[in-house]
Amino acid sequence: MVKCRIYSFQMDGESRAEAILRAFQQYTLVDWALYNKVSFQIVSSVKHPLLMGELSKLMSIGLSFMDSAQVELTQRIQVGDEQRLLLIILAYKTENVAKY
Repeated sequence: MVKCRIYSFQMDGESRAEAILRAFQQYTLVDWALYNKVSFQIVSSVKHPLLMGELSKLMSIGLSFMDSAQVELTQRIQVGDEQRLLLIILAYKTENVAKY
């Protein structure tokens, strides 16, 4: 199992989703294609909710995984005014994944 937590520390002119994508590409030294089960959890705050455009950009991370990988997507909304997004990725290698 691999667990990865990525916060959206933005550079000038960068959106929250773009900050997460940049960090994912630059700092996660994992061969994600080896994992056949993945869980994405996106955490935002009540005052700065996740936007549809951000979700769309974040889902491009899925291209790093096998097409046959099973996916679970959850969102958690925290009380407060935290502006950053948090993406938590849990990836597993399982033997008994059904193939469709």
